[in-house]
Amino acid sequence: MIRVGSQLVFCSPGFVYRRMVVELNDQNRIEAIFSLDEGNVETANTLFYDGILSSGIVSLKQNVPAEKVPNLINGYQYFDISDTHFSLDIKLTDKPLILDFGTARTDKINALLPCLSQLLPYLSVFEIIAASTFYPSLLAGQTPGLKEKQYTDLILWENVNLTEKKLTSNTRIREINR
Repeated sequence: MIRVGSQLVFCSPGFVYRRMVVELNDQNRIEAIFSLDEGNVETANTLFYDGILSSGIVSLKQNVPAEKVPNLINGYQYFDISDTHFSLDIKLTDKPLILDFGTARTDKINALLPCLSQLLPYLSVFEIIAASTFYPSLLAGQTPGLKEKQYTDLILWENVNLTEKKLTSNTRIREINR
């Protein structure tokens, strides 16, 4: 079992919490999510990171049969960004955004993140996280976000501009390993 803390924890688009700890068991099941401000005493082996914790990246291309994707994404703004030479012409609408990296591999995603920071400077980091973790999980039939009793791959979004809540050219994701 490990406990991981961070300045921010992205549970869902409407629930981003400050100074939280996520407790994971050895099977990647969330045993608890709790605030450091509620009088809890943390053990010396809690890992604290600088950044934002979220559930893992989900690719519809990897998790849903290709013929089902068009029907699933109806009502969403879907962008395939699995190619390092992509170009996005996103005009924001009321529809939730989905960014499909085509993989969950952190090395490939990290190669694409600097492009996103330049092409989508008007989106908050929370919109980017929701677009690559929460909404794709929902459409792929997985439990979206972070909740107790849920299995997840926990990731850390590092080198984020937390003041302006934006990606930077140095933003990277990292899997939190047990």
